[in-house]
Amino acid sequence: MMSINEPTLTDIIRARERISPYVHKTPLVRSETFSKMTENEIYLKLENFQKTGSFKVRGALNKLMTTERKDLENGVITASAGNHAQGVAYAAMTLGVKATVVMPKWASEAKVNATKSYGAEVVLYGANFDEAAEKARIMSDQLGMLYVPAFDDDHVIAGQGTIGLEILEDEPSIDYVVVPVGGGGLISGIALACQGKAQVVGVESEAFPSIHDALMGKTPSFGNTIADGIAVKKPSQRTLTYIKKYVKDITLVRDDEIAKAVFLLMERQKIIAEPAGAVGLAALLSGDLKLSGKRVVVLISGGNVDLHLLSRIIDHALLDMGRLLIINFVAPDRPGVLSIAVSTIAEVGGNIIHIQHERESRDVPIGYSKVKIWIEVPDPSASQEIIKKLSPIFPSVAKG
Repeated sequence: MMSINEPTLTDIIRARERISPYVHKTPLVRSETFSKMTENEIYLKLENFQKTGSFKVRGALNKLMTTERKDLENGVITASAGNHAQGVAYAAMTLGVKATVVMPKWASEAKVNATKSYGAEVVLYGANFDEAAEKARIMSDQLGMLYVPAFDDDHVIAGQGTIGLEILEDEPSIDYVVVPVGGGGLISGIALACQGKAQVVGVESEAFPSIHDALMGKTPSFGNTIADGIAVKKPSQRTLTYIKKYVKDITLVRDDEIAKAVFLLMERQKIIAEPAGAVGLAALLSGDLKLSGKRVVVLISGGNVDLHLLSRIIDHALLDMGRLLIINFVAPDRPGVLSIAVSTIAEVGGNIIHIQHERESRDVPIGYSKVKIWIEVPDPSASQEIIKKLSPIFPSVAKG
């Protein structure tokens, strides 16, 4: 059985002194919007403004800076879906060390390119983080490179814990800190730093409930999630031990809730967060995490989101919130018919952003066209009014 000597507050304080010349002290800002929406005092800890766009650089730097130089001579290697990759690459570049990163084959092109921009060699391998990590460990043994864990390491955990010190320094009377959870290194460090001063709650994707189910004594099943940064199947015994001891609870959120949180952060706070970085806010906005009248810090842990995914998130959130309407109908294929639909939509205040018009499909009767229209609407009631007004003219009209 593994012997665990958990990091102390002194270890985290020393980690902060060690890495502070190379990282940002990130902002902690109060959100009036989210405070009203959740009936709490909400503060956002913006690690998306950190070097490399996420918190991961803290743990990576502390790990490398506490390693003897001789053990870095052959370089370092790690596995990551993206953010830890960039953190290790940046840390290695800062210290003049060669870095290799194994990333799953599906890792976003933006994160792969960002990792390469810090001078690291990228190896694409495996269908998920766990397969990439196994490959990285094999390469570490074969090539004599230091393996830098994403979360299963006390120096990494102490580095992430420096976030907790900053939170307490800026807002000493916080009641709760809400933290995204993947492998558990981030929440372990913050919980160790905040023990006795604030309750720490974790949030996982419902599709990857690894730690939640482990704490419940259940065998987790896995699905697909937009929150790839926290899609970890196997937490370590180390992080489970710390979480059991210092974390109050672990909550799960669905992808549609995550997408809405990402959207609202952009629209209301002008902040870009990746899905994994927004799960804490998602849990509060959805009510999955039930808090009221508390002073709550929500950690926005990263902002490295693929722009193609961001576009899909925006469309999904607009549809879900009733601010984007897609309709289908079959119309007679003759002049002026489409203009009737356009003018009817305009009367209600709808703004047409795209029209698709198809005659050739086998399921379209001869002399008719299938029409699909994307419409920006001011509110859900406008969608209902558009359907109501179009139905007598085009009986087949329905939401797409």
